[in-house]
Parts: sequence; structure tokens; C-alpha cells
Amino acid sequence: MTDMVQLVSGAGVVLKKVATTNGGEWAGPCPGCGGRDRFRVWPADRGGRGSFWCRGCGRGGDDVQFLVEYRGMSYPDAFKACDRERPEGYRPASYRPACAGPSTGSEAFVPRAYDPPVETWQVKAGAFVDAAHQALLGNDTALHYLAGRGLDLQAVKGFRLGWFAGENGKPCLFRPRVAWGLPRVFNPKTGKDKMLWVPRGLVIPTYKAGALYRVRIRRPAEDLKTDKDVKYYVVPGSGMDLAGHNPDHRVFAVVEADLDEMLIARRAGSMVGSIALGSATAKPGAGIYWHLQGAVRILVALDFGDDNLAGGKAAKWWLDHFPQARRWPVPQGKDPGEAFEKGVDIKAWIRSGLPPAVTMELAQDEQYLPPAGMAPIQELSYLLKKYPVTLTATETLAEIDFNGLRNKTIRNRIKDLFMGDDEVHWYLRMYHPDDVITGENCRVVHAEKARA
Repeated sequence: MTDMVQLVSGAGVVLKKVATTNGGEWAGPCPGCGGRDRFRVWPADRGGRGSFWCRGCGRGGDDVQFLVEYRGMSYPDAFKACDRERPEGYRPASYRPACAGPSTGSEAFVPRAYDPPVETWQVKAGAFVDAAHQALLGNDTALHYLAGRGLDLQAVKGFRLGWFAGENGKPCLFRPRVAWGLPRVFNPKTGKDKMLWVPRGLVIPTYKAGALYRVRIRRPAEDLKTDKDVKYYVVPGSGMDLAGHNPDHRVFAVVEADLDEMLIARRAGSMVGSIALGSATAKPGAGIYWHLQGAVRILVALDFGDDNLAGGKAAKWWLDHFPQARRWPVPQGKDPGEAFEKGVDIKAWIRSGLPPAVTMELAQDEQYLPPAGMAPIQELSYLLKKYPVTLTATETLAEIDFNGLRNKTIRNRIKDLFMGDDEVHWYLRMYHPDDVITGENCRVVHAEKARA
């Protein structure tokens, strides 16, 4: 039988005894959300197996659950490590002390449910995005600007960024709203229906489950002539819930601008999910809210600076409503894009904000020596051919099925290559022609042909 205090202390958590009744109670920082003095351990609970619970993120359980949550073990391995027999049909049960009251903050917020775009809009907007993407690939000035913000050519192609210069000699386009599946809007001043207006600028599409969800235009500074001219224009008919990339992760970074979110997805998407607000005051809708509730850490990286009071107020809302949230401004500049321009390593900045529960899982196993001269994707292909592991890699999902493989060294190395190497992670999720990847099809295919 394991000693719960020793088990937790062995994971690097410094515990302090705070009570002596009922076998004692220990407290310390949570290895999941990092909350100070929120983590509780009762070693005499559950017949001496012990239990833990965090008042912040709500994670809890017994010794087996601790090894699963914070050491990345499978349930069979965790039962074995605890010298316990796994009961037939075992299912983990959530743990919450009966004396604990309801958590504060998040109950007061009810996320709004947003409707997706109509099919006609998706078709019309999709054609617009495709044309703008081709135009951007031939616009060296715009490509140079994006590269300076950390979005290289691979990112431009992966995110299908575009450039719209206008049409018919005008810096915009006009279309009948009904042609894009939008309801008619009568203008009493002209006596005619209002037209759909789309200005020129950098075209930033957002996708959900592979379908076009929103189109935002970043307008050139010279087109912003009055206070009513917005820098970021959302094309009418777009979906309005928050969106981003890599929602399967247990840690999220929340930023304001889409380009900053894409920068994090490109440079640190192997370890963190990213969400763009679009506006500092935007709140998560029902579609993204449940992902955030299950996160062990939310890095609130809203624009930072003395001249940006909105970012500070918005950050407070996130800290009040998500106990696992942490204010995480960039070390230089006001946003991730500026930080990248100043030489900040975006992945290192994100990694330094991760809780121990995540960084332990990303640590490489020093017992394994990669074959000499192999690139990471080649090594992954080599391991998948040798071991019966299956990867699922799409823009919205990244999973590993070890198919019974018990070699922990090889399991850790495959996980490090797929989840911890950004070049491999980006390629497999954005460019690989197959969603389910094995040793038979794990290969490098030219990006132009992949997922065609």
C-alpha cells in the first residue's frame, strides 16, 4: 500500500501538515492548476489508501487517480504501482469532500449558445477565402509582414490566410445579402435593401470541425479614417463563438488577436490550445466553454501595457471565473506578435507557464537514444513501423492509441515526438494526407499535395 503523502511529495509537491484530526490533512500547491495552498491530501482516507482534492480546479481521487492524473500512467500501470488489484469493470469516480461548498465565480456566468453560419454563407465565404489565399501567396509584401509576426509560409498555407485588394477599382466589394444566405435588411434612407460590404485587407478565416466558421478582415491603417472604422471587421454571417486551435489540450492560452492566436498555435501548438477573443471583452460561448472548464491551466495573455486598460479588466474577468486561470503577459511588448518581433521564444514563454502535471508528461525519457542522423518525423515513422501504435492527427484532434504497447520508454518517446515536437505536430495535423497514421503511412508528403 502506498503512502499518499510520499506519493504526492515524490511528484515535487511540497506539502505542509495543517490538521491532525482523522489521520491528518496536508496542504500545498496543486500540481495541476498550480493554485497555492488549494491542494489537500488526506493519507488515512479510503481505508489508508489516501485521497487528494484541489479546491481550485476540482481534480481529486485516490492514489491510483493521482498517478493517472499527474504521472501520465495508465490505470493498469497505476494499480500495479500502488500494489493493488484492479477491480473488474473499474471506472474512476470523481472526488469532492462532502464539506466543500460550491466553487465560486463560474456559476454566475451562463455561456451563450451561438448558431453556426448557414450553408450558403459557407459556400460563398469559402470561395472568397480561397481566392484571397491565392492572392496572398503572390503578395511578397504581405508575406514578409506575416513572417515578421512569426507566421511563416507553412502557417500561411495551414491557416489559409489571404489578401483581398478590392474589386472594380474599389477597396471593397458589394454583394446582395440574400446571395450569401443573409436576411434582407431594408434601408429607409435609400428605399433599397442594404448590401453586404466586405473591405480590403488581410483575410483571416476561422474553421470549426473542418467547416468555415468565421471570416475576419484586418484592414490597412490607411483605411481607418474615423473612429467608426474598425481595424478588425467580421464579415456578416460569421459564427460568433470564440475559436482557436488544438482544443484537445489540457492547457489553453487566451489572447486578443487572431494572428497572435495563430502564432501560438504554430510555435507552441504541440503543448497548448489557443483561443482568440477578437475583443478583450468577448466571453466564451457554449461551444468552447466546456473545453475551458476541463483545463488544468488557462494562460490569460491579453494585451498588456499602461495604455491598455481593457486588457487588464478583461483578464480579471477570466481570473474571477476560472480558478485555474493565470495572468500571463508576454515578457516583452504588448502582445505575442510584438514579443516575437523582439526575439522572445514563444514556445519557451508558454512552457514556463505550464503546471507540473503537463511538463512532466512532456519530459523526454533519457533512457532512449534516437537513431543517429534521423530527423524527428523519420524517427517517428521508424518507431511506428516497429511498434503497433496508431496516431489520430487532425486540426481538431490529436490522440495516441498504444494498442497494448507496454514499453514505457518507447511510449514516452512516441508521445514526445508527436505531442512535443512542433514541426512534427504541425505537419501531421495540418498537412499529412491521412487522419489516422500508422507505420504504413507515416511519411513526408509535399504540403501542396497533402489533404488535397
